[in-house]
Amino acid sequence: MDRLNNSQISVPGLKVRVVDRCTSTNALLRDEHSAEPALLAAELQTAGRGRHGRRWRSARGAGATFSIRQRRLAGLSIAVGLSAARALRRLGARGVAVKWPNDLMVSRRKLGGILIETRPGPRSSAAGSLVVVGIGINCRTQPRLGARLGRGVATLEEVLRRPVSRNAVIAAVAREVLGALSSWERAWEHEQENMRKRAA
Repeated sequence: MDRLNNSQISVPGLKVRVVDRCTSTNALLRDEHSAEPALLAAELQTAGRGRHGRRWRSARGAGATFSIRQRRLAGLSIAVGLSAARALRRLGARGVAVKWPNDLMVSRRKLGGILIETRPGPRSSAAGSLVVVGIGINCRTQPRLGARLGRGVATLEEVLRRPVSRNAVIAAVAREVLGALSSWERAWEHEQENMRKRAA
């Protein structure tokens, strides 16, 4: 099993941390009293969540479970989903697509999921609202997981037909997501400026 290692997860613009075990990477980043952009990855989450409060299941060392804290951006969900799918395709996972609004799918089987939560930023900060993006990707086969969930489950190992470094997966997906968020923010700010000019 490859161990998660923050020195192997290089994402410019984010402070990267790795923990062995936590309740939920999303909850930890969301509840911290910080507006600093960050990435938190965990070997094991004991209370990982998906949409509608569904539990995210991933055995120790079987998945890439991580969250990114960033400023809140409008239209974020689609930008995150598309960029995560693009990063996985660049790693060689052909056929990865986004099932609206937050599932990463391969051949009608779930490869991963995305959970986006927001909270007000610190009052002393100019950052405004903060967003925490949780991403879970099935990297290794977990026996009987599909049966327990009652749906098809895909893993990167089977899609790529080779073992995959979870550190590399986290770094690649986080860099792609961060790049998409930056592009999205610039386009959104440009559009807001155009709207202000038209209204003036």
